[in-house]
Amino acid sequence: MKILYLWFSLLISCNLFAQGHKLHGTVLDENKEALPYASVSLLQPSDSTLAFYGISNTDGFFEIRTISSGNYILQIAYLGKQTLYRTIEIPGLSEQLGVLELKASTVSLKAAQIEAERIPILIKQDTIEYSAASFKTKPDASTEDLLKKLPGLEVDRAGNIKAQGEDVKNVLVDGKEFFSSDPKVATKNLPADAISKVQVYDKKSEEAELSGIQDGERNKTINLLLKEDKKSAWLGDVKAGAGSEMHYQAAAKAYRFTKKSQIALLGMVNDINQFGFSFRDYIDFNGGMRNMMNGDGGMRVTFEDDNSFPINFGQPITGLITSGAGGANYTYEKKTGRRFNISYLGNGSDKKLVEETRTDNFTPDTTFTNFANLKERSNNNGHTLNFSWRNSIDSTQNFIGNGNIGLSEGSTNSASVIQNYAAQNITSNTLLNNYEKVNTLTGKLTTIYLKKRKAKWLLLKLLAEANGSHNLSGKEWQSQFQNYNYVNLFQEAQEQHKTVDRLNYSGTLSATRELPRRWYFVPELKAGAKQEQLMRKQSNSQDKELAIDSLSANFNANYNWMRPGISFKRSNDTKQFKASIQLEAATLKTAMSDNGRTQASFFYFLPGLAWEKEYKPERRLRAFYESFVNSPTANQLLPLSETVNPTQRYSGNRKLKPEYVHHAQVNWIVFDQFSFTSAFAALGGTITSNKINWSRNVDSSFNQVLSLRNVPEDYRLYFNFDFSTPLRAIGMNVNINPQESWNKGMTYVNEIINNNQTFTHELNVRLDNRKKEKWDISLGTNLSYTQAFHSLESKRTDYYSLNYFTELNYSATERLHLSASADITQYHSQTLSQNITVPILKAEVSYFILKAKRGVISLEAFDLLNKNTGISRISEMNYVQQKNANCIGRYFLLSFKYRLTKFENKDEVDVKVNGR
Repeated sequence: MKILYLWFSLLISCNLFAQGHKLHGTVLDENKEALPYASVSLLQPSDSTLAFYGISNTDGFFEIRTISSGNYILQIAYLGKQTLYRTIEIPGLSEQLGVLELKASTVSLKAAQIEAERIPILIKQDTIEYSAASFKTKPDASTEDLLKKLPGLEVDRAGNIKAQGEDVKNVLVDGKEFFSSDPKVATKNLPADAISKVQVYDKKSEEAELSGIQDGERNKTINLLLKEDKKSAWLGDVKAGAGSEMHYQAAAKAYRFTKKSQIALLGMVNDINQFGFSFRDYIDFNGGMRNMMNGDGGMRVTFEDDNSFPINFGQPITGLITSGAGGANYTYEKKTGRRFNISYLGNGSDKKLVEETRTDNFTPDTTFTNFANLKERSNNNGHTLNFSWRNSIDSTQNFIGNGNIGLSEGSTNSASVIQNYAAQNITSNTLLNNYEKVNTLTGKLTTIYLKKRKAKWLLLKLLAEANGSHNLSGKEWQSQFQNYNYVNLFQEAQEQHKTVDRLNYSGTLSATRELPRRWYFVPELKAGAKQEQLMRKQSNSQDKELAIDSLSANFNANYNWMRPGISFKRSNDTKQFKASIQLEAATLKTAMSDNGRTQASFFYFLPGLAWEKEYKPERRLRAFYESFVNSPTANQLLPLSETVNPTQRYSGNRKLKPEYVHHAQVNWIVFDQFSFTSAFAALGGTITSNKINWSRNVDSSFNQVLSLRNVPEDYRLYFNFDFSTPLRAIGMNVNINPQESWNKGMTYVNEIINNNQTFTHELNVRLDNRKKEKWDISLGTNLSYTQAFHSLESKRTDYYSLNYFTELNYSATERLHLSASADITQYHSQTLSQNITVPILKAEVSYFILKAKRGVISLEAFDLLNKNTGISRISEMNYVQQKNANCIGRYFLLSFKYRLTKFENKDEVDVKVNGR
């Protein structure tokens, strides 16, 4: 708290001593008509970078506040009008500008962009366009660094982007895909000095773009336009570094962009816990699906329905990881509308993990505690090939194909000590050694054909999807189990080999018919199947050829469905409405060697409703309701026990029914282009019938047998509010983000119902300075508070974490740049453990050398106090749990980075000032 108070006081005091001034006027055209959304900029005379900014309102009036004293170039720009320039002095007589008239341009900006003229921000209908050269960045800055400086855009500490209050879903480069669908691949890797303009807009659905019928579906998209001179040669850089404790890193990037093609190559290797390019890497480097398991072996199945992307992965990565990643991207567009893209992403890791887990379990009769100590060495390698083909056959037909092929392999060698305690007395002790190897091949293909017609049936859509996987796994384990109640010692050594093949496919046929008064009728037919085959062989290590019949099987599960439906919708530029009804008829069949076949039929009524209204420009209300079905997987249906951990064995259930889910949400979205204030609010919830959850049976020695079963209902509510606005009086931006979630679920413990309720309260507050030429400062706090109630013990558990952070970047000179950060996280709990405080301090100094600043030497210090640790806490079903894991500690790293290509500075603009 003292760090935050110090920074906050410093920033306020600095800005209070600065004299603020106002500038206002009215922008009209040659016919004396108001020009709304005209860009009004104050530029620095030395380099024409943006100093202050405003936008005219619907009456043509603008006002810019808290302007520092000095000389500026006033620039007023509007699409299709001649740009006005004027020199002004602040303070001075020119602060009251009166009426400013823009004349019609002799060259339409729609047809040609005047390259000699730099307009920092220009509004083109539904697109906001930023000139990258108007915002200063350091010579080796990434696109992410550039986006942080653009008004109306926010980039959090993990690199997730918000534009106009909404999450950015796509980042394109010259209108084309770049690697994967993860926006951070582009923003973290492309150099800022290659970007000419940044465009922000709402991308409509493929159907809406072809037919012109608005459907309310849109994704906030950023399009990065490259400089022409950067397209004629290879761009990129190479980096290498070494430091204390034998730490090292190396990376290389290379790009080439032409009018028809894009080529990008990326590569990196390090042992400082920095992973590759995508969310998949985060999963892989954290142990893959192992982290979806609770500490004593039970699969977690209660996932948050509102855990939508993006997610902040700013927390430390557990374990010590040596990792490498590489990628290649190629896009070719022979003519507009006919584009092919293929990309490859690969990664590998070697991870050493030491983890301690404490789990407090509640039963109808007592409470017991489980302690698990794990030492693990894992290796993972993954390869993904993505491809897409977009073909605008003509003005009435589109074909889109997307797909990917993935190959992953991994191995894990672990040793565990697991102990159960009751009232401070040990009841059992287990030693477990486990070796596992997994190989998986996946594939996915989606094709869409759209046909626009001039008749009453306006649009025809054909959609076909298929995805499948082939998974091979094998594991060997030795366990020694000591039961202190009966003074028994059990030992076993077994191995298991499992093959799982999955194939999902579906098809959709729909048509859109025009009705009177802009109503549309859309009948559709969907059908598909999910087919899974699971073969498992388990045997004793002494006789590997002889299968244990009760633990081995050939199991098949097929879910076949057909879903006819109709929908009615009405659409215009500001309002969309859609009501739909679908009927799903399905059969679930299972077959198991020596155990017969089962078949169950299901029928579901699936209504849907969606409404959206833009009641003012950039002010929207949305509401939707949807219902859908989640069918159980073969692993959930398989009625065989998993016996790796003798203290906790679990199995599936052939009698499981599909989950029937109802989800509703209301959104309010506001973005004020005049003040750059944005607000996003979401209130929603789900009701799940036949929720698939665990039933636990605990014996007198606290050994557990878990099986899956349907529970009647599961309830979830959530609320999220995100508010951002500039505080001009102190020269800062503020972002406030409170979140609330509530879950009421049900499990069975020894056949007695356990009702669990969880309340989670979260508050994020962040401040950062608005002018970032020399200083870039941010500070904030995050509070996460959880209240968990379990009916078995009538017990409530509270725990929370409180994080303070501050980040500082300072450009001392054109060549010298400094940065530092402090993260202080406090973990508090009533029952789990003592309170813990983890302070993480980092610092870096960079100095640019060579001609055109092509080289940079950096000295980085991580975790100066050597206090880094990995802590996580959860509460669900009938337990609360805390994990403590090893993390990378203090290190110092000296690095050198070299830009491959030299570019002269062509961003300077000679501005002809109109002194009218």
